[in-house]
Amino acid sequence: MTAIVENVQKQGVESPIVTLYDLEYADGVFAYFTSTVDDDLTSVQFRDSGGTVRTYNALPLQLEGFDISADGAMSRPKMTVANIESTFKDALGGLSFEGLIGRRITRRVTQEKYLVGNSGDATPPVEFPSITYVIDRIASKSIMGVTFELAAPFDLAGIKLPRRVVIGGACPWKYQGASSTLAEVDKEGGCSWRLDNKINIGGTDYLLAVNESDEMILLESVLTGAASNASGLSSFTQNSFYFTATTQQRYDSSGVLSNINDADTRQYWFCIRSTSSAPANTNSAFRKVRKYETFSSSGTYYGYKDKGFNDIVLQNGAFWRVQRTTVTGYGGSQTSGNISENDFWTRADRCGKQITSCRLRFQAKLHPSVSGAFHALQDNKQALPFGGFPGVVQRRR
Repeated sequence: MTAIVENVQKQGVESPIVTLYDLEYADGVFAYFTSTVDDDLTSVQFRDSGGTVRTYNALPLQLEGFDISADGAMSRPKMTVANIESTFKDALGGLSFEGLIGRRITRRVTQEKYLVGNSGDATPPVEFPSITYVIDRIASKSIMGVTFELAAPFDLAGIKLPRRVVIGGACPWKYQGASSTLAEVDKEGGCSWRLDNKINIGGTDYLLAVNESDEMILLESVLTGAASNASGLSSFTQNSFYFTATTQQRYDSSGVLSNINDADTRQYWFCIRSTSSAPANTNSAFRKVRKYETFSSSGTYYGYKDKGFNDIVLQNGAFWRVQRTTVTGYGGSQTSGNISENDFWTRADRCGKQITSCRLRFQAKLHPSVSGAFHALQDNKQALPFGGFPGVVQRRR
């Protein structure tokens, strides 16, 4: 761009200014126009940023009002097109003038010498900074021409940038919407956590699920084999698992509550830093951990008055938590078929929409001594992409 700026600052401009317009009249589909034509009235060619040659068809049009001011209202340029609908509509695949509302038009300015076939033709092309506007409305229409009013993309009524509601302190992206296991065309938003709930550590994929309360969900056999009874202990070691005995009210298949105090109602904890205080909800040295088991059609799975203790199973790579089996109660059995989201089961792997939710997933580390167990320390110094939520991958469309 430095060369073209120097050229136009000379006393005598050696090459005429050429204005080009890229109109995106459908998603990813462009029409190219210019009001400048060669001496023989043919179209002109110019390269896009990637070096691809684009042909700009001659069309009587005029854009004005591109003045930029540091204060006051933003400029709303006018684009006037000669009312020759057949020529214009043919170039737009039959789209009407009204169908252009909301579409983007980019204004590019260069010099004739930098057009394809001339001495300054280069990749990337030499041009002034381009500017993009959105066609906001039809300002006027007559037998002579149609005038469109343009607006900056962030100056449109009712539009939220970046086209999503921003909630303070919470991630706005659809959970797993941009999973790396999805085809690019199917990706939605910016959360790249994989749909199969796997994290790659050292070249190996491991299953990892976290619930909406930011509690890791680990295989029951791993927890029972690694966790120590916290009762009577006076010190607790970092990166170690513990359990505390609790009494929980569990529903039977008839919806009747009964008190249960056994291995099924243990509360598991992960110690994130050494402490002398026992595990508790108020003790920041511990994180709650939930357990799951591999689904069996012959198994019976229960729900509790405290839903945090509801049984969790893994079936075909998906984590499910008991929701209810009878109208009045929670619990029961799944005798056949694949589990799905319904009145009786719900997904167990859900996002809490907090920074912690992302850290537990994207910054998880494999436990140094317990196979299949994970931890994400509070003092993990790994950088978080995108300035915050590591699930948010900046993707340009």
